[in-house]
Amino acid sequence: MTVREITPDDKPELVELWTRVFGDPECYVEAFFRLLPEIGSGVAAFEDGELCGAAYVITAGELVEGGKTRRCGYLYAVAVEPEARGCGIGGALSRAAAELGRSRGAELICTRPAEPGLFAWYERELGLRCALLRERRELDSRPGLMPAPLDAAEYGRRREALLRDRPHLRLPEAALLLEEANCVSFGGGLYALGNGIAAAYINDGVTEIRELLGASEEEAAALGAALGTERVRLWLPAAQGDPYLAFAPADLPPDTVWNLAFD
Repeated sequence: MTVREITPDDKPELVELWTRVFGDPECYVEAFFRLLPEIGSGVAAFEDGELCGAAYVITAGELVEGGKTRRCGYLYAVAVEPEARGCGIGGALSRAAAELGRSRGAELICTRPAEPGLFAWYERELGLRCALLRERRELDSRPGLMPAPLDAAEYGRRREALLRDRPHLRLPEAALLLEEANCVSFGGGLYALGNGIAAAYINDGVTEIRELLGASEEEAAALGAALGTERVRLWLPAAQGDPYLAFAPADLPPDTVWNLAFD
């Protein structure tokens, strides 16, 4: 097996592997590859010349903490062919992607494990430790103030203004374009809610709000009604709650606002 950085010529095979393993809409996967290499890169594993796995690292983001910043490398979309699993390929790809992120200037390496049981795996394989938690709230959708769609650039400007005095993840427009594509692919988008903002999509018939800043729960409930769902699932940063993101090093301020993971 060989592991190397991806090239443009690999794209057809990589898109096919991604859509087959994760089931994501092809329009979202195509959006991701259009934004490379501006937002990051990836590595691929080959056995006898055949693609057997891939992993990506998004380096278009930084932790803003007071007057300093640290560039972040976010491990993403680790995919291994079913018949090649159990042979250590996922670990090799994850380590290679993390090293690629560091070579592109990342001081922090992080990921959102796909399930709780994988936190221990990422800590063992890459030294990533859970550093951020989040709280889930369930709301009934209720008509109210209508949300106004925002493009990625305007969402980013409003987001930075709302988070000016808090440690937080800052994303450039290219990374926010990926967030927008993710939300739009699943029936949502980026929105203004009164003086606040929200990033949301529809998941199993529920409006899933990935980020809510400067807006009330009543306005979140109105977003659910506008998107045509009966329920809203709201995720908020929390000191206690569900494990969310794992980091190395894991020295984040406890009140860090991250919210927008690439999941």
